Amino acid sequence: MNHVCPLCKTSYPSDINFCVKDGARLIAENITVNYTNPQINNPFERQPQNGLPYYKASIGNRFAAILIDGLIFIGLMIPAGVTLVFAFIYAYGNKEGIAITLCIIGGLLTLIPIAFQLLKDGFKNGQSPGKRAMKLMVIDLDTNMPCTRKKSCLRNVIVLLLGFVPFVGSFIEPVMVFATADGRRLGDRAANTMVIDKSQYFN
Repeated sequence: MNHVCPLCKTSYPSDINFCVKDGARLIAENITVNYTNPQINNPFERQPQNGLPYYKASIGNRFAAILIDGLIFIGLMIPAGVTLVFAFIYAYGNKEGIAITLCIIGGLLTLIPIAFQLLKDGFKNGQSPGKRAMKLMVIDLDTNMPCTRKKSCLRNVIVLLLGFVPFVGSFIEPVMVFATADGRRLGDRAANTMVIDKSQYFN
C-alpha cells in the first residue's frame, strides 16, 4: 500500500512517512474518505496546510497542561519563598549571619523551579507533567524526535525573556498559540519545535 502526500499529492512507497518536497505527513493512498464529516473523517482536511508533518494540538489541552505545570512550579517555589521570608525575619532581628545563610539557601532553592520551567518539555517523550496528563508532547521538527532538554530550554527561555517586556510581554506567546495555524509560539519557532497530540506522533 503506497503513501501519498496530502499537500502535493505525490505518491511514495509504504516505508516513507514524510514528503521530501513539503515535509507533510503521508497517508495511505487508497484510504476510504467519508466526506459527511470532513473534520473527523477526511484525513486531507486534518493535515496541516503549512508543510509541517503534524497539525495543531488542542488549545484547551495545551492551556490545561500549562495550568498543571504552573501549579507544580508554584509548589516548587514555596520552599524558596518560605526560606527567604525567614531570612528577612532574622535580618530584621539583627541576626545577620543566619539571615545571610538563609538567603543563600533560598537562592539555591529558587533554581529548582527555574530549572523545571526551562527543562520540563525535555522530560521523557518530550512531555512535561502537564503535557503527559493531557496526552500532549513536544516534537523536535528537525529530527522528528521528542524534544530534548536543550531544545526545551531554548523554547521556554523565550517565555521568561518576554516576561520582562512591559504590559504586552506575557500575552505574546498565548496569542501566538491561538492565532497561528500550527499553534507554534515564538519559543517553538526559535527551537523549531511543535506541540502535538501524542496520539498523532509516529517515528
